[in-house]
Amino acid sequence: MINPAINDLKRNYNLSNILEPVKYEMTSLEKKLLSDFTGNNKVLNQICKHIFASGGKRLRPAVTFLISKALNNGFVGSNHFHIGIAVEMIHTATLIHDDVIDDTDIRRNNQTVHKKWNEKTAIIAGDILLARALKRLTAVKNSNVIDIFADIMDEICSGELEQGDQLNKIISFDDYIQKSKRKTAMLFVGGCKGVAISTPGSNNEMVQKIVDFALNFGIAFQIHDDILNFTENEQTAGKPAGTDFKQGIFTAPVLFALEEYKNKGSYELKNLITKGFNDENNYKKALNLVFKSNGINKSYELAGLYINKAVQSIDFLEESIYKKSLVDLAFYIINRNS
Repeated sequence: MINPAINDLKRNYNLSNILEPVKYEMTSLEKKLLSDFTGNNKVLNQICKHIFASGGKRLRPAVTFLISKALNNGFVGSNHFHIGIAVEMIHTATLIHDDVIDDTDIRRNNQTVHKKWNEKTAIIAGDILLARALKRLTAVKNSNVIDIFADIMDEICSGELEQGDQLNKIISFDDYIQKSKRKTAMLFVGGCKGVAISTPGSNNEMVQKIVDFALNFGIAFQIHDDILNFTENEQTAGKPAGTDFKQGIFTAPVLFALEEYKNKGSYELKNLITKGFNDENNYKKALNLVFKSNGINKSYELAGLYINKAVQSIDFLEESIYKKSLVDLAFYIINRNS
């Protein structure tokens, strides 16, 4: 059953209100992100100020801190705070590297690092962020946490390679979900699992439920991102609708559209995709066919299924403002406009 909130467009999920229970930790996070990169290297200082001052929702550390408080009676210890910072540093590093790979001009309404400086500088800056993240993780003094993040970095990089190999190919839904897991969900898993295993009194069953929450949350997040790639306002997104589609990245809305047209005996969309989008008219025709289908609506439903799984996974948590925020945040990510 899809939660009605998914289709309740009038419902307002205010992110600031949802994250109020971790406001102190999120404020401290912002300060630490900047202070960790204050030093003698002028260029690095400028880059990090440019990156972190450009904003971002910081959802990965937010989820990490909420899980920590839900498991620890409202307390975030230093180990869990280190994990939250590391998660955001790793996420930021992957964005810098992704922008180089994709030759993206704008990120969060600002020039990307490689455009403002150059590709070499951007790659090195991303590497330094990863090194600083590792330093935070070693401060946890738990080798299992290091193992978790080593595996996750492997998954993230494999996901990026996988996406490159799948360009201009019509993939299966299983492949799509696997890619979403690797590229997006696993970093949510890293923060939550790291917190869970370093919580006193944790057990395998509890850790697995926390992992299930993070995994399903992350997959839903990526599905909704893929929807926004078609529906988000160009002024807000900083790029035209369907950019991924034009680049040969075929996500849930496209896969559902292809399935729908196939069931109707129509192969026009598939044929246009197979020909490629060197011809702008072919691209516009294909994009219009996606919009005319139920692909976007079915993608909303798919994201909703994963959110329901995520919320059910944390049924075991005692009722608290932290658990409520986790549930509200889950529905926020599939109702957001950007």
